[in-house]
Amino acid sequence: MKQISRFLPRLLWAVVPALLLGMAVAWLEHGKPAPAPDTRVALWQIEDKTGAVRGYMFGTVHALPPDTQWLRPAIGEALAKADRLVLEIAEPLNQKVAGEALADLAGTEGLPPPSQRLAPAYRAKLAEVYRKLGLSDADFANTESWAVALQLAAIAGQKAGADPDSGAEPALRKLAGNKPVAGFETIHSQFGVFDALPPRQQQVLLQEVTVEAASDKDEEADMVALWLKGDDLGIAREANEGFLADAGLHQALLTDRNRAWADQLDAMLKGGAKPFVAVGAAHLSGSDSLQRLMMARGWTIKRVP
Repeated sequence: MKQISRFLPRLLWAVVPALLLGMAVAWLEHGKPAPAPDTRVALWQIEDKTGAVRGYMFGTVHALPPDTQWLRPAIGEALAKADRLVLEIAEPLNQKVAGEALADLAGTEGLPPPSQRLAPAYRAKLAEVYRKLGLSDADFANTESWAVALQLAAIAGQKAGADPDSGAEPALRKLAGNKPVAGFETIHSQFGVFDALPPRQQQVLLQEVTVEAASDKDEEADMVALWLKGDDLGIAREANEGFLADAGLHQALLTDRNRAWADQLDAMLKGGAKPFVAVGAAHLSGSDSLQRLMMARGWTIKRVP
């Protein structure tokens, strides 16, 4: 899998969580200043039937402009009260682990070039992205469409200066101190979600990522602004656009994963844990959000002012 491993340092930025809230390319290219510190990023608390607070849920953005001021006192206070931090993946992203997972899943001999897998209307856009990023079909020989999409997102993000070290998760890890860190998934299982997509959904994913990578619109800045304002309804609207507007992709990348996480979180809470859950903000918005699934399991969810 030499073609794939060539891009691994860049791929680390674009694993599943980063894609689910957008590639965050445009707002970095436009060089917008860091937002003012009076932000209201959303935080929820989980209560049992007696009204006792049993845990917290927080939606993250996985890559942010440097010096973005998002951490408010209520978040630090909630994490201090929790007995563990729960992320999508427990371990910090590691190039070797990601490379092994990708090499295990992303290659299929005899695939046509990526450009030939797209509908004709998208081929010119892909050629534009290739020119922009200095790539070609040859760079993705025998690479499945989902992995091509992730790598294009990663390379575009890196070119724009995206840095996952500026995302919410590293700050939360640091703030958690010596508390244990758990994960709902592994890097292998996250790639596995994509690898299990039917060919049509993989094609839609690659096409929509191509459109976003070719665009100069500042849509990602709008998404980050919604997050900073705590506008989960706005985030829910955004999470139903682009590739997530496809019913199959939405089901696989959001709904099914949220249900699996809700089962894990429910068991965790019933076992006596008091977790601070931090997952991509798209997972905490909409009709299939993690909050709604936890409410269906008998928990009370309240927004923290």
